Amino acid sequence: MRTLVAVLIGLVAGFFAGIVLDQVIGVIGLLTSDDGPTGFRFLPLVLAAVGAVVAVLVDRSRQRGGNPPRR
Repeated sequence: MRTLVAVLIGLVAGFFAGIVLDQVIGVIGLLTSDDGPTGFRFLPLVLAAVGAVVAVLVDRSRQRGGNPPRR
């Protein structure tokens, strides 16, 4: 159940990060090129998948006691 929650959080966070990054790239492309707005297709979906994988890896490392807490 904990892994499922980590996947869902990673999907949502990665999707929103992809939307923001896509908009930033589009604005920069609009300001710097004469061709019109540019961007990457499916960037939010790709970052959602990457975010889900990273969230699971972080969750697994925390479950195994990866890095001890700093004092």
